[in-house]
Amino acid sequence: MDQIVASARNATQSGKQFASSSVGQLARIEVLVTVCCLLVGVLVLSNSRRRHNSSGLLRLFVWGAFMLNYPVISYTIGLMQSPSIRNELFVVWACFLLLLLGSADTMTAFNFDDSSQQTRSMMNQAIHVVYLLFLVLYYKAQLRGVFVVSLFLLWSLSVVRLGLRVKAYLSTNRSRGLIRDNQVVHEYMEGEWVNSAGLRPRSGSSYDPRTMKEYIYLIDGKEDEKVRYGEHVIEVPYRVPETVDVEKVFQCEGKLLRLSGGDRGAARRRDLCLSFALFKMLRLRFAVDHVGNIDFHFQSKKCRDFVVKGLLADDQDLDRAFRVVEAELGFLFDFFYARYPSIKDSLAPDLAVYAAILTTSLFTLFSPDLLQYSGRQQGDGGTAANIVIHGFNLDLLITRLVIVWYIFLESYQFMAFIFSDWHKVKMLCRYVRNESWQNKVLVEVPLKVLCYFNVTRYWKGTIGQYFILDNAHPHWIKTFLSWFSIEAQALDAWLMTRSVRLTPELRRAVLRELKNCDGEITDGRMRMYRQGVIDLDIDKTGYTYASYILEWHVATSICNYKLGMEKNAAAAAAADGELARHHEVAMKLSGYCAYLLAFRPELIPNKTCTSTSYTRGTLKNAREFLAKCKSDEDKYNKLIDLGSSAHMEHPEVLFLCEGSRIARYLINRIVDAGDLWLMLATFWANMILYISPSDRAVAHASRMATGGEFITIIWALLTHAHVVGQIGKPGGNPGLHTLLDKEKKERMTERSSNKSRGIPVPKRVKIRRYM
Repeated sequence: MDQIVASARNATQSGKQFASSSVGQLARIEVLVTVCCLLVGVLVLSNSRRRHNSSGLLRLFVWGAFMLNYPVISYTIGLMQSPSIRNELFVVWACFLLLLLGSADTMTAFNFDDSSQQTRSMMNQAIHVVYLLFLVLYYKAQLRGVFVVSLFLLWSLSVVRLGLRVKAYLSTNRSRGLIRDNQVVHEYMEGEWVNSAGLRPRSGSSYDPRTMKEYIYLIDGKEDEKVRYGEHVIEVPYRVPETVDVEKVFQCEGKLLRLSGGDRGAARRRDLCLSFALFKMLRLRFAVDHVGNIDFHFQSKKCRDFVVKGLLADDQDLDRAFRVVEAELGFLFDFFYARYPSIKDSLAPDLAVYAAILTTSLFTLFSPDLLQYSGRQQGDGGTAANIVIHGFNLDLLITRLVIVWYIFLESYQFMAFIFSDWHKVKMLCRYVRNESWQNKVLVEVPLKVLCYFNVTRYWKGTIGQYFILDNAHPHWIKTFLSWFSIEAQALDAWLMTRSVRLTPELRRAVLRELKNCDGEITDGRMRMYRQGVIDLDIDKTGYTYASYILEWHVATSICNYKLGMEKNAAAAAAADGELARHHEVAMKLSGYCAYLLAFRPELIPNKTCTSTSYTRGTLKNAREFLAKCKSDEDKYNKLIDLGSSAHMEHPEVLFLCEGSRIARYLINRIVDAGDLWLMLATFWANMILYISPSDRAVAHASRMATGGEFITIIWALLTHAHVVGQIGKPGGNPGLHTLLDKEKKERMTERSSNKSRGIPVPKRVKIRRYM
């Protein structure tokens, strides 16, 4: 035992001596330089992945790199000035570390609240530029001739790069976008109701959402500043060659944008410009004075027609709406979380700087002084100058790796900018403005190649799933791990949820219902009542968002248990493609709505505390009520028995009781399994539409940094259909009795009015019943 303690003591002492020696300090600097390169690489390569990857491990890596890159690089450069060790390669490392620091500026914020992070990073980089100059001067006497020239050139280019970064920040920062640019877009859209002659359009203006005729959603234009009647006005003129709007893009006669022979490429390029215009419209939702509502004169029906009769016009390609909105949200992600190129600015300065830096870096990498470099293992005064292992100079290897790594990351980012959607829109706008470019092969072929490649996905493409009844019997591991959770909800989301791919059928089911209702979204109860699916007995009190979701989620799960119990029905479901599709849509959308209610309540227009308390209370009820159930069949039988109870007979398990009543009612009313699951699929598709409109724009933007959510796409799409506020009333919608009484009074008033004017009275709507 004494020998082990003595060995450990000797090893510790030896480690301390090595760490304090010059060789140990040099090794520590080399390790830190390697770590700095890895941190910058994580930021550059993983930033864009955040919007389509919700992995917690990826978020941890990106957060660590984002928080530590400046402190670690600063500490490393500080160590290089230690008087106990001198190495001329330190200046090369420090210079390229600073350039790496400047190249990692594409990520401007880790979360939505990091609005000032970019300003701090630029100030830190400016301090590092000054510090590097002193470091170069400090080692000037020891540097070889080629190193002196290349390092001073690289330092000068880092100053130019910092200036370009400051200029880009001033023209594209969040504050400007949410104030100045939003003002331009809002004034432009406000003036749409006045035509070029200064007159109001007649009612039923001849707009066409298919060809985007009379849709002047702004893409780009030259801004005019003037003082008018004492007001400083910034506006973009209408119908001038410099102004590019959606109508001008869709009416362009160039082959690149003209639809001919079913050219899907031209349609995608036009839709990319449309996505950018819609992004500028959606950005209005984040301004303080428009976050609750956006109201443009005479445009409510026009906006609804744009979505229903434009984006959703082709029944064979309903996914077009999703493609347009996904690209739009990609622009929104870049606006809040990444440095993006302005479509007004030229990339020529960035290209010149990139070419100069690339040339200088390659010159340094292949310079004779570096190729023939032979460092000393022992420096003057006994200080270590290089680490040489079996004749192999480790410092020289680190130098080459740092330079090569910088060249790779710089080239990667520059190419990402070139093939970004921002640059594509900018070039397409130039194509629309310059008629001399149109129908020219030398221009159109490079633009087609540019628009063909996509550098990244827009979002994760999956939806969360949470089923309360399936979690009524938690595994002992889940219960054990919950004890270690300070905030139980965070751990439960990891343990009790799963993700499934958002299939095309799910997307189309929701879009189909949006088209069927012509943008007039309701909670669906009146529609189900008129179809005979529900009656007045099943809806006595009305609903809030949370209670509506919970009760029908429980009912859907019970119907799923019944389908699994019946072997013939299960076999029919497997054989019947229609039944299988409807079952998949209903179950996945039901699980997603419960997931939102439990773990993403900020995305639903309900009080967050209400949503979470209702969900946790129902889960606790389910665990207690179904504690002795060993199978899904036992759960089904007990819940069906609960559903036979009178209304409010079991207030302690309110939502379980109401959900069981609905399930029992549906199973008895709709005998055919195909009709039942068709109705449930239709119901949940309408439910997603019903809960999507809200004024919680910031909550949606916050979720975009962690993979995005399906409901955010629907929220943005409904915004463009002029559905911008929550549909349900704050205290909950009234029951069907109240709605029918109100409808009856309105109908009687209308009949009396029509009778007095001699208008024929319409017949009553016949109620269809599922039997």
